Amino acid sequence: MYLPDNLGVPAKLEIKRITNYDKYCPNNNCDTDLDKITIGFLWLLEQCYSAFKNKSQDINSVNAFFIYIISWFSYKLKQNFNYTNTPINDFYNQHVKNNDKYKSFTSPAYTIGDLGEFMDERNDLLNINIEDMSKFYDALKLICSMYSDVTMTKHDTLPTNAIMFVKKYQELNNDCNIKGTARSKIFSALSTDYNNLKEKCKDFKSLPEITANISALTSGDTSSSSSIGNKLFTVLSIIGAIAFFLGISYKRKNKKYKEENESLICDSKSSDNPRNSNNS
Repeated sequence: MYLPDNLGVPAKLEIKRITNYDKYCPNNNCDTDLDKITIGFLWLLEQCYSAFKNKSQDINSVNAFFIYIISWFSYKLKQNFNYTNTPINDFYNQHVKNNDKYKSFTSPAYTIGDLGEFMDERNDLLNINIEDMSKFYDALKLICSMYSDVTMTKHDTLPTNAIMFVKKYQELNNDCNIKGTARSKIFSALSTDYNNLKEKCKDFKSLPEITANISALTSGDTSSSSSIGNKLFTVLSIIGAIAFFLGISYKRKNKKYKEENESLICDSKSSDNPRNSNNS
């Protein structure tokens, strides 16, 4: 993975090996942690925007992926730099959009493409402050982990991850500062992805409903939200997870790209898209 979730964990692959790295950092001078996080964000944003432009995913899926991206971005900014009350949009405009370092990507995307309109249409989400948005990352990572459980046939870990997710979802729903349309979009994305998973796994009668009272089912191991990241059976890099969700498979004949390809699709050995393309 290029950008590990936990501080102090070395990256398995250099961010410079990410596909089209030169597009995001043409001067090859993006060596700080903030640079690396920003490049990861821009790469993810391009995948999401491309899916929107090419209509390779329905709009509900694109919106869900965008929420995943800004949640990861917020999580990394808070983790590394302790950003809290700054709206995502303020940080993005100051440090990304208007930063000459990344203009090889942002300039044509705004002047030739429709990235500006794409971002403006999601202003309600971008106006969320970094700390509030970062709180959703554990839940989103659990979603990624459950889809990986299914894909990798790790059915023994799926029920536990499902209980952890429902517990986290309910905690967020009861203690969330986000209001209005942004709130409804976030919780809709979470519940839709979870319910789609349940639909695919009808044989698992033990998977709880998202509104279930699960206090009797949970143990002390799932009581602390801060411990979720360390207790996942399958911890995924969000870069790999979103690439996997979008069905991105960088198939290379050249052997030197094999390791990069496998990391981008979570070592899943599959490019199938596990999300329901008919989300509502």
